[in-house]
Amino acid sequence: MNKAAPLIVGVFFLIFFGLFLGRQVPVAITQDEVLAAVNDAIAEMDAQVDETEVGQAVSKSVEKLEERQKRRLKFLVSAYFVIWLVFCLYVLRIAREQSRLRQRLDQLESHADLSGESS
Repeated sequence: MNKAAPLIVGVFFLIFFGLFLGRQVPVAITQDEVLAAVNDAIAEMDAQVDETEVGQAVSKSVEKLEERQKRRLKFLVSAYFVIWLVFCLYVLRIAREQSRLRQRLDQLESHADLSGESS
């Protein structure tokens, strides 16, 4: 078992985690999409409303929702990375233990062969 494997897993984890935190999460709705949705909703209504006020209120609401969604996605991806890191470390631990057991088995077999030859 390579002793540098946990270091390699850790480096990859930090690289992917850094890339995620450094990049902007693409969860944005454009101003044109908001205005089109507002205009469609106003067209369906029978009441008179001020389109600019409604558009501004909706745009502000969308901005707040997008910011919350970005935070949620960062937590989700962070948890995903942590889970994979724990899984990789567990697999590396199991592989190291298997290697140790294989060495111990080889020792026991060689010891059994030596004691069998001497009798």
